[in-house]
Amino acid sequence: IRQGGRDMKTIDEPMPICEAEMERLEDQLVEDCKSLGMAESIRDFLQEPFSEWMDELADESSGDDDSSPECRLSRNGAGALAIAMQQTMAVRDALLVSIIVDERRSSRDFLMGFMANPTLPGNTRHLEESLNGSFRDASRKPDTKRCDNGVNMMFDIIGMVPERYHVQPLAIISYVLWWMGDERAMLCAMRALALDENCSLAAIICSAAHRHIGPVWAEET
Repeated sequence: IRQGGRDMKTIDEPMPICEAEMERLEDQLVEDCKSLGMAESIRDFLQEPFSEWMDELADESSGDDDSSPECRLSRNGAGALAIAMQQTMAVRDALLVSIIVDERRSSRDFLMGFMANPTLPGNTRHLEESLNGSFRDASRKPDTKRCDNGVNMMFDIIGMVPERYHVQPLAIISYVLWWMGDERAMLCAMRALALDENCSLAAIICSAAHRHIGPVWAEET
């Protein structure tokens, strides 16, 4: 997991996205949802960013040497994912599941379908089963490389978007760190709650960490 930072930007580090640019993209998504419907709009908005996200998530070589890019997500990808997470919790939940559950159990097609149509009973049930299975099944241990890739990409997003878009990425980071048994989970959850006291996912992680509740695999290790 990335720690610290560098004093100067490199060619691999995209420039931050300003508030006005984020607002324009967000307004466009909202208008598209009104005119085209949520399902079609989310699919169009996230098609390339989500594909980029999933490819980088599965990259076994990511971060292995100094030649690896500091930022794994493109500027456009980071902005789109941040906005979509802000607009619908289905995107946040799908991105979280994509980190802790591999594609054999939750394919990218399913996750995209869930983000576009989260209320379909089959979609909701499968996502809940994927999430609950990772918590309750002692054999479901974290894929450290996949988790590191996901956490680092969430930090990429945080580094590129205005602060008000940091809440859901921080909540995801806190969950993944908690699932990995990393004590920094509480710090990230508290930061998310400082930005938005109504962030339920961060509140759950704060409570679990405070009560020393963890996933089954950790308790049996």
